[in-house]
Amino acid sequence: MTGKLRVLTVVAGLAIGQRGGGAERFGVELATSLDRSGFEPIVCAFWRRGLPVEDAWLQRLSDAGVPAFFAAERRPPGRFSPRAYLQGLEQIISRLKGAQIQIIHSHYQLGSVAAPYLRRQLGATVLVRTAHGPVFHEWGRTAIGLACRVAFTKGLYPLAFDAEAGVSRQVVESLDRRLVARALHKKAYLLHNAITLHRPDELPDAAKMRAELGLSAGSTVVGSVGRLAEQKGYRYLLEAIPTVLASRPDIRFVLIGDGELRASLAEMAAQLAVTDHILFAGLRLNAERYYPAMDLFVLPSIWEGLPTVVLESMARGVPVVATDIAGTRELVQDGATGWLVPPADPHRLALAILDALAHPDKRAELARRAVNEVLPNYAIEHVAAGYERLYRELARV
Repeated sequence: MTGKLRVLTVVAGLAIGQRGGGAERFGVELATSLDRSGFEPIVCAFWRRGLPVEDAWLQRLSDAGVPAFFAAERRPPGRFSPRAYLQGLEQIISRLKGAQIQIIHSHYQLGSVAAPYLRRQLGATVLVRTAHGPVFHEWGRTAIGLACRVAFTKGLYPLAFDAEAGVSRQVVESLDRRLVARALHKKAYLLHNAITLHRPDELPDAAKMRAELGLSAGSTVVGSVGRLAEQKGYRYLLEAIPTVLASRPDIRFVLIGDGELRASLAEMAAQLAVTDHILFAGLRLNAERYYPAMDLFVLPSIWEGLPTVVLESMARGVPVVATDIAGTRELVQDGATGWLVPPADPHRLALAILDALAHPDKRAELARRAVNEVLPNYAIEHVAAGYERLYRELARV
């Protein structure tokens, strides 16, 4: 050993923006941001799905000097194979046996389930888990999901993990309410999601980004970045578009991302007769490069842990309209650093978009305040330092 703490980060995969989202991205960026004088990060992306975006993220990790590997194949993408999962665990053990892993940090439900077994097999001393959403959203809404939530999130995790962290106050509060956690007097740590902040001179030119998207330089653009999934509430944004266009027919909407609802959302746009006003831009590598192309960023999510896309838009000076839900309201103060509207309310969403577009000076002021008042607490270096302190405390070094 080198005297450094060797940290194994487990994420679901590297299909970030397509089959993966904020949890995977944060896990990767946290690993690459750890102080190398005291830590040696290794990333296990559990599932390889055979998508080009995975190679790009693997290269990014390599460029950052972080060893990374896949544990198992998952094809077709939507089908879970218990056999492949178990083979993946054996692959992790085979690859890392003797590597003197001291800390296992999971950002993935099935990785967390396996973490106690991996600890025994690899000789790790510390288990840490980050919860990226509240307890009542973990594992989904199916009967199997409910059973897993009871067995694992509410039962196994507070027993087996040395520490659990939540990315927002709501997440931490939901973790602390679990009966087993209360019985054990275990409190979750508040360690927010975070992003890498860039200097203004590092940001791409707005006109260039619009050209890449096929938009004219003079367009007024309302955009969003995220997985096309139920959680993100994009159906409500689509339902708001006719009201926006009735007053501002010049507006173009851009959705950057992919997911299981892409076809149904495109069909919905056709039914609403707004197809000519919305661009489904698909998955884009380095999607954050496209924020400067937007005059306004909209996140219509139904639920969130703590949405990094809001932080990314703020970091690029783009004003934000978002739904008034736990997690998001920790970032956006209505009328001070952005606009908040009730979730699943297309009419109120449309009115907020129109209000923001009608007042460019207000947009600029709220965006400026977001940069100065919100972002400093969510820089990846700041949050990584918090995890480093936690790792050292748990490892007693």
